[in-house]
Amino acid sequence: MPVLMPKDTADVLGKNAKNCNSRSLLLDRFADPAEKGDNRKAVFDRVVKLVPCREKLDAWQTWLVTAKSGHPSPEITLLYAQLQSRLMVNMAGGVMENAGLCIDRFGLPYIPGSAVKGCARRAALVALNEWCSAIRQPAYKPVGGDNPLALCCDTFPTPAHMLATIATVFGWCELDWPDSSDQSNQSDFCWACGDQWIALRDKARSLLASQPPEHYSGSISFLPAYPVRLGNSQLRELPIKDLPAPGTLELDVVTPHHSKYYSGELGTATDTEDPIPVVFPAVAAGQVFGFPIVPLRRADESLVQHARNWLATGLSVFGVGAKTNAGYGWFIDVTQSVFGLVSAEQERLAEEAAKKAAHQRAAAEATAKARAEEERLAKAPPHERFRAEYAKLEDEPFAAQAKKFAELTDDQRYGFALALKERRDTAKRWAKKKPELIKPWQEFAQRLQPPIQLP
Repeated sequence: MPVLMPKDTADVLGKNAKNCNSRSLLLDRFADPAEKGDNRKAVFDRVVKLVPCREKLDAWQTWLVTAKSGHPSPEITLLYAQLQSRLMVNMAGGVMENAGLCIDRFGLPYIPGSAVKGCARRAALVALNEWCSAIRQPAYKPVGGDNPLALCCDTFPTPAHMLATIATVFGWCELDWPDSSDQSNQSDFCWACGDQWIALRDKARSLLASQPPEHYSGSISFLPAYPVRLGNSQLRELPIKDLPAPGTLELDVVTPHHSKYYSGELGTATDTEDPIPVVFPAVAAGQVFGFPIVPLRRADESLVQHARNWLATGLSVFGVGAKTNAGYGWFIDVTQSVFGLVSAEQERLAEEAAKKAAHQRAAAEATAKARAEEERLAKAPPHERFRAEYAKLEDEPFAAQAKKFAELTDDQRYGFALALKERRDTAKRWAKKKPELIKPWQEFAQRLQPPIQLP
C-alpha cells in the first residue's frame, strides 16, 4: 500500500485498499503515483465502476427545491446545462499524474463554485473586450444570432455600464483598477477595455459609487454544480438523448508519440519512438448539471440575469475544466427543456423523503410501544406474561398449546385462557367443532377469580 496508516486501518482496507469503495479516497489517498501501464489502468477501472452515493444526490436535489422556494435561503436561479463532451476538472491536482478529478466524499463529480464563477467572468470580459476593440464605437457592440457573445452585451447602453455591472457581480480588489493601461500592470478589467481603459474605468467607478471600496467580493454567489437525475422521462429535445446515470465516469486516453522529445532526451521529434497510451478518468458526456446562482447583498433581478447569461455563454463557448481547447468540458443550456422534469423529479424525491420519514416515525413509535409493553410485562403477574406470549402465536402453534393442557402450570393455563378469550372466533370454532379440546379450558376458566367466560 503506497501510504502509511495504522495497522488496524490497513487490515480493514485490505491489500491495495481492495475493500475501499470510496472514489475520492482511492484517487486522493490510496493511489500510488508511481503506477504505470496496466497497474495504473486497474486503479482507474475500480474508480469508474464504483457507484456514487444516491442519498447525496437525492439530498442535493431536495435542497434545490427548498432553496428555490426561498425558505430559508434567498431565492436562487437555476441553470441546467447538458455536458456535450467529457469533462475533467482539477486534472493536475490529483495524486496520479494528470488524472485528478473533482469528486466529493460521496463519489459524485462536481464543478467547484470558483470554476463556475471563473467561466462566467471569462465570458463577460471577452465580450466586453470585443465590444471595446470594435473601433471604439458603441454601434459595434456584439449583436445578432450568429455572434455567441451577443447575449453577454445585451441591454447595456455603453461599455462603461457593462464594466460596472461585471465589477458588481464578480467583485474586485485594488489591483483591478490600475491608474494606467501599462501592459506590465494590467488587470483583467484593463485588458477587456483595451486602450479605452482610463475613460471607461473612471466612468464605471462613478456608476458604482462616489468612493467604491478597495475590495468587494461580488453580489452573486456561484455554487458548485452537480449532476441531476431527470427520472425516466423521454428527452427528445436534448442534444444527447441517451443519458448516463448521474455521476458516471469513463476512461479516456491520450497517446504521446514523442515522449523522449518532450522530456528533452531527443533534440528532434522523430517517428522512431513508440506511442505510450496514458489512461485517465473523466466525467461521461450527456449528464445534465444544475448550476445554482444565488443573489447576495440585495442584488436585484437584473444582476442575477446578467450572471446567468454570462454563465450560459461561458459554458457553451469556452467550456469549463481542462483541455477545453481540445473540445472537452463544453455544455449547452437546456434549462427550458428539462426544468419541469427536474422539478417533477425533485418533488418525487421530496415525497419519497416524506414517506420515508413517516415510516421511520411509525417504526420508532412501534419500537417505543414494544419497549413500554416489555417494561409493563416485566412488572406484571406471571399469567399476564404468558398471555402476551400466547397472543403472538399463529393458529397452529396456538392449537398445539391447547393440547398440552395437562403439562401446563396454573399460570400458563391462566395466560392461555386470557389469550383464548381475545381470540373469540377461534374459541367459538373450537367450541363447535372440537368441544373436547375446549372443555378443560372452560372448566379451568370458571374456577378462576374472577371467572373467564369462554364460548
